[in-house]
Amino acid sequence: MGLFSAAPIVEKREQWTTGQPPHAVMAALTGAFTSHGEDVRRDESRLVVHVGSYWTYRMLGTFFAAGRASVPLTLAFSISPSGSGTAIDVHGYDTYGFRMGNGTLFDVPVLFNYRLEEFLSYAAGVVGIRRPVSGAVPVPPFHL
Repeated sequence: MGLFSAAPIVEKREQWTTGQPPHAVMAALTGAFTSHGEDVRRDESRLVVHVGSYWTYRMLGTFFAAGRASVPLTLAFSISPSGSGTAIDVHGYDTYGFRMGNGTLFDVPVLFNYRLEEFLSYAAGVVGIRRPVSGAVPVPPFHL
């Protein structure tokens, strides 16, 4: 392990298929994430969603609920026709960026993985795919 790193702490690639046409998949995903106020960018076959807030997470970290809710993630969806439906290539990863060490302090990978799983399962549900959240659950919020 190097002293500094900018590689993602968590990263997942998945392939989904649905019977919906590509334009319906794109519209459903765009609408779902836009309605929550996320940064959504798209072209004809690709949708990139940025969730969370880099600065909020950096300032509050894992110790506050607002920090845990602001884990900076990117979800990239590549959408293409496939048979009678749509093939969706999904790439999800954190955008935490430059840090010292591997980022494992305070169970950061557990939280990042859980948030990524939540958003991937949400996106899958939007297009009619059942994908349950898996993996460890982060520590409940700390209250004073």
